Amino acid sequence: MNKSRKNKKSVYFITLFLIFGMIFLSSLNIQNQNLKKNMEYNTLKLSTIKEYQKQWLKNSNFSIPVDPWESQVQGDASDINSFSSVGQANYEVIGEQRSYSNISGTPLSSEWTKVHNPEFPLYPDTSTINSDGCYVSHTFAEGADQFPSVHWERNVSMLVDMEDYIITSASLSAVVNASVTASPGDWGGGGIEAPGDATGSGSTQNYTWDYVRFYVLLSDLTKTKVYEVAYNQTIDLGTDLAGATDTMLDTFMATVSEEDLIFYLTSILSSDFQNFTITLGIRIWCEDNWWSDRDIWDALLIKSCNLTFTYEKKIDRFTTASWNQIGNTISGENIEITGGNLKFQYKIDQLWPVGSSPNSEIRFFINDNSLLETIKLSSATTNFQEAKTEGFDVTTLILKDVNISVSIQVFIADTFALNQNITISITDVYLEISYTEFIRDTEETPWFFSGIFIIALIAVGALSGFLIAYIKVWRYPVPVRKVRKYNKTLAKEKGPDLKIVTRKTAFNKNYHEELKKTDKILTGTQMDGKILKDKLLDKKEGALPK
Repeated sequence: MNKSRKNKKSVYFITLFLIFGMIFLSSLNIQNQNLKKNMEYNTLKLSTIKEYQKQWLKNSNFSIPVDPWESQVQGDASDINSFSSVGQANYEVIGEQRSYSNISGTPLSSEWTKVHNPEFPLYPDTSTINSDGCYVSHTFAEGADQFPSVHWERNVSMLVDMEDYIITSASLSAVVNASVTASPGDWGGGGIEAPGDATGSGSTQNYTWDYVRFYVLLSDLTKTKVYEVAYNQTIDLGTDLAGATDTMLDTFMATVSEEDLIFYLTSILSSDFQNFTITLGIRIWCEDNWWSDRDIWDALLIKSCNLTFTYEKKIDRFTTASWNQIGNTISGENIEITGGNLKFQYKIDQLWPVGSSPNSEIRFFINDNSLLETIKLSSATTNFQEAKTEGFDVTTLILKDVNISVSIQVFIADTFALNQNITISITDVYLEISYTEFIRDTEETPWFFSGIFIIALIAVGALSGFLIAYIKVWRYPVPVRKVRKYNKTLAKEKGPDLKIVTRKTAFNKNYHEELKKTDKILTGTQMDGKILKDKLLDKKEGALPK
């Protein structure tokens, strides 16, 4: 029963050890694989490491011809241009200033066309253009001609497409004069009634009084948009206090502000970017103050009209110009990119108009990916300067297995008017790329890892053998081991491999084995390999030989 328990216990320990051994081997194998991967990645002691730092761009100072550099414009190509010159690449923002002043002085019949006022379509008695300008005379005598009006129009055609221009200044002036019959204003007379005048037998019958309105209109050709930009409406013209005739000397019409005039011109030119209409108008208002009222307008004149405005090239928002170069490729599984640095110099031929375009800037792209850092054009000077002292770190934008491209772009961020060209220039463009190449030692690496695995396997086997031997044998004292060994032989059918001898034979065997240990240090006659007993025991006959 005890023996069975011991055997079960031994089997338990052996099984437990084998399980831990298998776990150990599996763990060792995993560690071996991880170690191998790490060493393959880092190539420690098993690879050659080569480091490179190269200038990736060609023709950095834009020598003529500028190949392989290429330029590109996006947006309105009339706003910006790119060109190269010796030692530099240029971005030209195209500005221009023009003016219009063709409408000036006394109106001429060859330039102006008489037309009806659609709201008051009846013409005055006389309406024409003479040497003094636009002339009108009219008499109201209780007829249908109480509210006559006349227009003279002139179509203006601009020399350029105004969609690409911004009106920056404008002015308008117009001079008028008038002469009317002032009194008498009662029945049978011809006087113009003004505030304070008597109307018919001294009574006062009025609501608006009599007046004439001179005006200037701006409109698109279809009259969808019509703006009155100047006018003069009489108030006291024709007062009885003036006598028989009342005259208004040369007088300027009141005009809208310059800001409003620019707005109206811009508005009508947005309908047709080259054409608009200017209109000179005279409208008479005769109030019927008495059953036989009579109003005489002797001479009404628009003597002159002057319209001038200046306009500058409009630079559209989001317009860009770029200088680009496509470089070589970095490829290979054993290549690691460690750095990228972009440097260049830039300048401008005149200071940038910060007030008009504060946000325009220079941008950079690597493989069509933009760098977050930019350079405001407002920081540009008229001499070349470094874009950034240490250069721009573009490491994260450098990619393997693609052609590495570089683009330096001028970006217009605001819509603004520009009256002259501005040129931005760049030179000495460098892209320095650092990378590391790992060259593996393909012969030594497999033997190295195989050796580690074999040594570990032998160690596990030896440890397993030692544990088994300990459990089965070495944990017992020596006498117990012999008894256990003898007990095992009793259970066998074959007898024990032992010879039983007499006590005398055993003594003689042990005796002779002891004598053999001293043969080399004893002298004397030997008899058949034996020393005489008497000589060894009888001290009187002699001493031991020296």
